[in-house]
Amino acid sequence: MNAHTPAVARAVLIRPLVASDAVAYKALRDEALRTAPDAFTSDYESSVGRDASEYVARFGAPESGQFFLGAFDAAGQLVGCLGCEREQRTKQRHLATLVGMMVAPQAQRQGVGQQLVAACVEAAGRVPGLTQLVLTATASNTHVVRLYEQAGFRAWGLLPHAIVVDGVGFDKLHMVRVLHD
Repeated sequence: MNAHTPAVARAVLIRPLVASDAVAYKALRDEALRTAPDAFTSDYESSVGRDASEYVARFGAPESGQFFLGAFDAAGQLVGCLGCEREQRTKQRHLATLVGMMVAPQAQRQGVGQQLVAACVEAAGRVPGLTQLVLTATASNTHVVRLYEQAGFRAWGLLPHAIVVDGVGFDKLHMVRVLHD
């Protein structure tokens, strides 16, 4: 165990998000966009005014390959989430992109992210015809990059200055994980 591995993983319930979770999802998302602007391609200013109902379309059934998983603490609070968005074009239906990894500040560094990634990979692995997961991570966020590497993702490219926040460019690392051939 190293300094970045939690001694005991936080006890959370991971389940697919549904329409009734939209307000909690929006609150978590808004806070993540506000506090970690370099981690997301979306920005707080454009998102804060959106209605929570606009996110419900992202909450599909896991077997569709279009879903969001939420991590809920013992009090039923949404403390993390991760989405899977399957490509719609016929030639790319074997791919899905992991998006929107967020863990509330009070739940960070407690294994919630690891549990979400593991559950998302497992759910995606059960989707017929889905063979690869891709994602981007801010390259300078070594903790997140390591989390994905530990889950079997490998880097395949780097896009310099993929996003610019307050005039500062941040590189995005492209990663892939093969589910099955």
